[in-house]
Amino acid sequence: MVLVSILVARKAGTDKSIGLTLEPANRVELGFLLIAGVVAFVIPASGQIHFGLGLALLAWFGFYLYKISHGSVEEPDLIGTAAALGDLPDGRRRVGVVGLFLVSGAVILLCAKPFADNLVAAGTELGINRFLLVQWLAPLASEAPEFIIATIFASRGKGTAAIATLISSKVNQWTLLIGSLPIAHLLGGGGFSLQLDSRQVEEVLLTATQTMMGVALILALRFQRSAACTLLALFVVQFPIFSTQGRLLLCGVYIAVAVVGLIVNRRHIAATLRAPFVGTAIRHSGHPHLEPDGPARSR
Repeated sequence: MVLVSILVARKAGTDKSIGLTLEPANRVELGFLLIAGVVAFVIPASGQIHFGLGLALLAWFGFYLYKISHGSVEEPDLIGTAAALGDLPDGRRRVGVVGLFLVSGAVILLCAKPFADNLVAAGTELGINRFLLVQWLAPLASEAPEFIIATIFASRGKGTAAIATLISSKVNQWTLLIGSLPIAHLLGGGGFSLQLDSRQVEEVLLTATQTMMGVALILALRFQRSAACTLLALFVVQFPIFSTQGRLLLCGVYIAVAVVGLIVNRRHIAATLRAPFVGTAIRHSGHPHLEPDGPARSR
């Protein structure tokens, strides 16, 4: 997203060739992600996702929703379908949004299992490791909407909004998604602990260290071009790595870069940890043309 924003800025002739500057309010979401990312290391350390940890993560997600919903109101920049929904009266808009959620949830419920089964079957038939298919293709399909939205933001010169979207998505993954797993496991007849095998532990550790590296690099609310290139290069390096030693070595690289980032941005650590509790987040107003607290502000 940073690189896309830089290309767009160059074409527009603006001076944003070295990176993006996030808004102070973005520190709230960054703080939520930092704390959730630190807690995530409990999973590879214990080799399981306990029911209690799941409840704690869901509670943290609930507090995140509360914080966002009570943040400063900001006028959204709506286009297309979003603008059409925003132009509806309050009652019809709420019914429409709830209806969209229900329909999309029903579609996911009906398609998830057939998609997973056919994905594994296709991998077996083509001689492709089914773990790799589930690891890369399934998340690509499920996370495509947020990446598309973030890319649209970046291509329209709203790089800060694009990064904020991805940070919010990462918060959801480490809280709502991970927290739901042991609950689903228990409801499906399993115990209070969802046990992970060695490969799953490696993958969680890899993702956790990658998350901490990303957070450490933007603690100063400045996403430099060099940091974006580093993240992209290390992400690409993951693809040809198939051994345990290679994955652990990459985790070590992530941790090393994260430590350097934490040292460089050490004066921002305390503020980021406090932000979820004392900071003010940003939320969009309920109507695209009315701003109850004053004139609209653009990101």
